[in-house]
Amino acid sequence: MAGKVHPARYDAIVIGAGHNGLVAASILASHGLRVAVFEARDHVGGLASSPQLWPGFRVPIGAYVVSLFKRRLAARLGLLGKIRIYPKDPSMTVILEDGKHVRVWSDAEKTAREFSRFSAKDARSYPEWERYWSGVARLLDILYENPPLDPLELADTVRKASSVPLLGSRARRVASELEWLFTAPALRVLDEYFEAEESKTALLEDAIVGELASPSSPGTALVLAHHYMGDITGRRGQWAYVEGGMGRISEVLLDSCLGKGVDLYLGHSVDEIAVEGERVIGVVSRGKLYPSRVVVSTVNVKRVFLGMLEDPGVVDKGLLRRVKALTSIGASAKLVIARRGLPRLRSGYSGLGEDPYRSSLLVMKSTGYVESAYASALGRGVSEAPWISVNTQSFLDPTIAPEGYHVVSIFAQYVDSRKRRWGPEDEEEVSARIRMVAEEVFESLYGDKYRELVVTPRYIEENYGNPGGNIFHLNMTPDQVYHKRPLRELSSYRTPLKGLYISGASTHPGGGVTGLPGELAAQAVLEDLGIVEKRKTKLLELVKNVLKSM
Repeated sequence: MAGKVHPARYDAIVIGAGHNGLVAASILASHGLRVAVFEARDHVGGLASSPQLWPGFRVPIGAYVVSLFKRRLAARLGLLGKIRIYPKDPSMTVILEDGKHVRVWSDAEKTAREFSRFSAKDARSYPEWERYWSGVARLLDILYENPPLDPLELADTVRKASSVPLLGSRARRVASELEWLFTAPALRVLDEYFEAEESKTALLEDAIVGELASPSSPGTALVLAHHYMGDITGRRGQWAYVEGGMGRISEVLLDSCLGKGVDLYLGHSVDEIAVEGERVIGVVSRGKLYPSRVVVSTVNVKRVFLGMLEDPGVVDKGLLRRVKALTSIGASAKLVIARRGLPRLRSGYSGLGEDPYRSSLLVMKSTGYVESAYASALGRGVSEAPWISVNTQSFLDPTIAPEGYHVVSIFAQYVDSRKRRWGPEDEEEVSARIRMVAEEVFESLYGDKYRELVVTPRYIEENYGNPGGNIFHLNMTPDQVYHKRPLRELSSYRTPLKGLYISGASTHPGGGVTGLPGELAAQAVLEDLGIVEKRKTKLLELVKNVLKSM
């Protein structure tokens, strides 16, 4: 432990100034606690940041679109009215095989008309698909916006709801479907509603984004459900850009924190979480001990227990073994290009007009194409022909680039972080594979290039501390979600060390820019300090109200 003690004593120290850390800090400070936030980098936002890496350009390092941040929470924190949002509509322009395309709109009827070009049945099924996910999302709201329930408590709630007159059969059906969603492959769910390959492919991205999983992998239906949760725009499931880049969310949250007296230590990595006996007493940074009653860590849980405790022996060996075994495999890469002017569409796609720039343009030719990309990455570490999502936010939001310039952000899958060392030669291959696919649609990405950034699993691990380079901290597989995220004994945001709490994407409800892990961890701290009463969720009443609306 460090010999010097910083004179300031805090009620709570938050490790990490990503959006979840700032949410937690803001809530704790609003209850009168003296709070400090420690951030290793020179900017806030973590993987949802958009730092100015090059003069005048705001670069989306990780997250590039917003939806999942809960509107209720945004209102609580004062975000609404302080950030400007540009909804993407169409949400996606998907390039299919043989030069075909399909667009997915916010308006279900417009999307149904798109699907009618491939199947009259699929056109009829799409509104039903939307209604189904809207109902599932309302139920998941209950599960996501509250700490994970013990499985027996959850089962008891379902049993009680099943006995309610007129709602019982509906409750049993919905419970059965939710149980199935936690394990089902996304492709099987799509097969139930749609017959045309084009329709299925158009709806596939949300089930596999960020995961080393194929459309036929068990558990991908849950990832699909996760991405229908968003309501930040006021419209369920709609995705948008944030003016100034995704980092603006964290920057506005930081302003809120500073206004409440929170101390920010930028460029201060936490070298150690200081412990005496079985109690946390603060953190060590730059050789100084900063005392605190409580420490809330938003960094990857594997780093917390395997790298930030001076003596890991203060924690049960069995727990350390289980933490070490948590799966964190990086499956995605990214190419960000700053360039003069927009990349030009090839003549075969010129009929799409501005839609490829207004929306996410996906080159995802078929479900078989995605399966092949997955298999290729498993064998060689990088897909020979990855599926990609091209986002040109600067078309709608000129604030992120100098006049006349644009930022082109290309998300790609698959990579397998276990297969490569991810040195310069691997970066070159990732860049080349992405450009090869993108230039089937665009004439030249590099013709007017100014700068580029290649984000690989190694880049994420070295710069943002996620072992394996997983963008969700831990894989969102059935064994690592809900009451098992990150582990059963850590799912309440509390740890065996008194005063140490965990938050961030390693905890329920997982990855994505939701703010919920920060809110729920702060709630746990406030309860344990006796500042607020323990929240007793009237789960049965909530479930009954949702069922009545379905």
